[in-house]
Amino acid sequence: MTAQVTAPDRVWGPAGGRSRPLPWGVPGGLAWLVAVASLAFFATAQYCHQLYVDTYFDLYAGRFVAQHGVPQRNVVTVIAHGRPWVDQQWLGQLAYYRAWQVGGYAGVVMLSVALVAIGFAILGALMLRRGVSPLAMCGWTLAALAVSYGYATPRTQSFGYLFLPVVLWLVLADDGRSWPRACTWLSIPLLVVWANVHGSVLLGAGIVGLHAASRAWGALRRRDQRGLALYLLLGTCAVGSLICTPYGIGVVRYYGSLIGNPVLLRFGGEWAPPNPADAASWAFFAVVVATMVAMARAWRRGVRPEPGLAVFGAVTLGAALLAFRNTPWFGVVGCLLAADALAGLAPALAPFFRRALAATLAAIAVVSAVGLARTPVGQYEARLPRQAIDVAANVAAHASGLSVLSDQWCSVGLLWLHPALLGRVAFDVREEQYSQAELASLLDFMLARGSEWRRGLRGYDLVVVSRRWHPRLATAMMQTPGWRVVYAADSGVVLERVR
Repeated sequence: MTAQVTAPDRVWGPAGGRSRPLPWGVPGGLAWLVAVASLAFFATAQYCHQLYVDTYFDLYAGRFVAQHGVPQRNVVTVIAHGRPWVDQQWLGQLAYYRAWQVGGYAGVVMLSVALVAIGFAILGALMLRRGVSPLAMCGWTLAALAVSYGYATPRTQSFGYLFLPVVLWLVLADDGRSWPRACTWLSIPLLVVWANVHGSVLLGAGIVGLHAASRAWGALRRRDQRGLALYLLLGTCAVGSLICTPYGIGVVRYYGSLIGNPVLLRFGGEWAPPNPADAASWAFFAVVVATMVAMARAWRRGVRPEPGLAVFGAVTLGAALLAFRNTPWFGVVGCLLAADALAGLAPALAPFFRRALAATLAAIAVVSAVGLARTPVGQYEARLPRQAIDVAANVAAHASGLSVLSDQWCSVGLLWLHPALLGRVAFDVREEQYSQAELASLLDFMLARGSEWRRGLRGYDLVVVSRRWHPRLATAMMQTPGWRVVYAADSGVVLERVR
């Protein structure tokens, strides 16, 4: 270990308006970036050997886009059949389906894991560029990774892990400028792509919009008409990027149906606020505390956070406190804010040690990639009750027009593994497709709770349930009069109405 670096002589952010070094030009920077990316790849890959419910949805939605184009009306499920389908994530879903065509499930998982790993490497590079020491960069980047650990599963949200740090980089490149840099304008085409990949683009557009509004206000106070016009244009383009999709202004309805939906909040899950009693939220709350401590320590040294970055941190924290699904975004912005405030306080490691560490972690990441490639299909599908799904599909195939009611895991399994059932499965994971009453009824059915949960059975003669994810529903269905068990195993059950 070398001696601790003294605190930099600065009051407002790390390096004010001075030119910043390239990340790989920082001594030891490249080795640490390789180490961070490798560790992020390895850590994320550990919980991706079994696919999650959203992965299957993205795959069959991507297949639909590849075969029929961007959807306009729902033809996939029974309950919402014929209703408008705003598939805001169509481009990301298509990318995953193409990855599956090339490399199977392993291709899908490696694409997702690579997006996450590259995103955290870019976050680390941004920290280095802003004067954070390599060792501190490593620590804060891994803290951000910890917030998303177990949650960065293969789904279109993985693109957000890549796009968010890039947007932060492009916006923060404006430090000390009166007009937007040329590279800052690149945030607009990036937002347009993001708007067709995942809903987290709302956060990205908000960051660019807030930055533009702040700089426009500064230009107005300076009476800088050119700066005011340019920043107003930048902010307008950021807002406009949200509707640069095949659905235009109609995408607003999609966002409105999900944000603040009281049914989703009532039934918990990723749409509910993070809970300190839930182990999945502990890393988030730890980073919140660590960020507050870092800011207090920096304040005592006379260092004030850069206003724009502090605002981004406050906005992402507010979003995270509203819904658990937003906690990874605060992990990225909060750790960048904390690292920025404490830039220059961490010790350094000897060159040989950091290179050896980077090489070791890179080798581990390669081994993880090989492991993903060698993972059998059965293991990737282990969370699905595959045999129950196949039995239900076989029964439906011999009964023309028979619709299937199931839980969300069996729904996506049926639609992905048995495309012939398109339009014959009751519902899938697209919460925005259903009214609040329908959504509440579906959730009551899956949880088998309340006095009227069996109302969901009306109009259906075939039910398939995962015992792993909905054991209560499986047991309740097997005890329901008028239904006979067609198939039963530890993984799932299939029941048919007695006629």
